[in-house]
Amino acid sequence: MEQNEQQAPVSDSASVPAGRRSYGSCLAVVGVMGFIVGVPAVGGGLWGRGVWRWAGASWPGGVYSLAVLMGLAVPCLLLLMFASLTSLDWQRYRARSFAWTAAACAGFAALVVVGGAAVETSPFGGGRRGSPGGTDTSREYPGLWAVGGGATLLGIAVLTVLILVREKTLRRSRS
Repeated sequence: MEQNEQQAPVSDSASVPAGRRSYGSCLAVVGVMGFIVGVPAVGGGLWGRGVWRWAGASWPGGVYSLAVLMGLAVPCLLLLMFASLTSLDWQRYRARSFAWTAAACAGFAALVVVGGAAVETSPFGGGRRGSPGGTDTSREYPGLWAVGGGATLLGIAVLTVLILVREKTLRRSRS
């Protein structure tokens, strides 16, 4: 082989059989599905009612202001988790990657708490025999689910605009 000839680099995925390339995406899908199923099953029954009872008695502004805060927190927590998980580099920065993983786990735990409380506000289903649908919280505070959902949509819109403005500013500074 001549010295001037260069070999094409062999990628790591080419040497791994097709069925064993990555389990990361599979684990992510299983985790998301577990979150979607687990939060309504566990969270609403364990702490959902207690959160809203506490907020009605002692939160400044009552349950509706807590619903706005929790609704705005959802997109922020999702962004925290995404940013944390995409910042991992275990080979070069073990301590920093551990901190990012801890931040992602904290964001996930906060989402579980918020999700469990949000499930309790649902006006759909869950009624006892002879009673109207929904949970006790949704009957006591009828528009709570709409306030929290609207705040979540508003938070998504605001974060999207902030990310787009940041990207545009970065592009301008590079050129």
